[in-house]
Amino acid sequence: MNNSWASRNKIKVALSAAIAFGAVGGAWIPASSTVSAAASYETKITYGVNMRVQASAGSDKIRMLKKGEQVHVVGQANAYWLHVLTPRGESGYISSSSQYSTYSGPSGSTGGTTSPGVSSKRDQVVSIAQSYIGRVSYGYGVRNESRLIFDCSSFTQFVYGQAGVSLKWGTSVQKSQGQAVSRANLQKGDLIFFDTVGSNNGVINHVGIYMGNGQFIHNTPSADGVAIHSLTSGWWKDRYVSSRSVI
Repeated sequence: MNNSWASRNKIKVALSAAIAFGAVGGAWIPASSTVSAAASYETKITYGVNMRVQASAGSDKIRMLKKGEQVHVVGQANAYWLHVLTPRGESGYISSSSQYSTYSGPSGSTGGTTSPGVSSKRDQVVSIAQSYIGRVSYGYGVRNESRLIFDCSSFTQFVYGQAGVSLKWGTSVQKSQGQAVSRANLQKGDLIFFDTVGSNNGVINHVGIYMGNGQFIHNTPSADGVAIHSLTSGWWKDRYVSSRSVI
């Protein structure tokens, strides 16, 4: 058991809550340090453009990005929209038309002319998840997109949804979506499932997203938000149950 657990009484209360909310991904897990990757804001806005909540002209507007602002392009949502992050921590979508930014595509092609492939979509899922470090709060059995409060499985549902991948809410259903993949063959963007209560007897009650290099990202109550942990060492190594590819 990880030494970071506060007290035996707290453990008992947390474990009871984990069992009660296991169907929607609730589970208590040990705290540990969070790692985040700083984005490089490589793309310049060349003409004022609205940043929207979804990749649609009818979606709510977050704000207008002004000429000269720098953004990081996570990827192309489709042929017409780019998913971008701003230095303020905002995540949204802008038109991929070349008149609005200097983005030229992942291989030097004209921005907005191609849809992202499987590899770039996997990168997109991970980048989206990372963009919510420090912004999301954890709540048992909660899915509140407007306030960015989620449990583990509503967070994965939210992240994959922004990348155009439909997931249902709850570890009980996500554990059967897509195709099974072995631990040895994990790829970036795969879902990974854990048993966090007692000894690992294969009862799934927590889910995260594999990032590559033996790390995964997930929404966790111990950090009250999004954190990155190792899958190859420490507490999580022996809690792994299964994984699925949904991309």
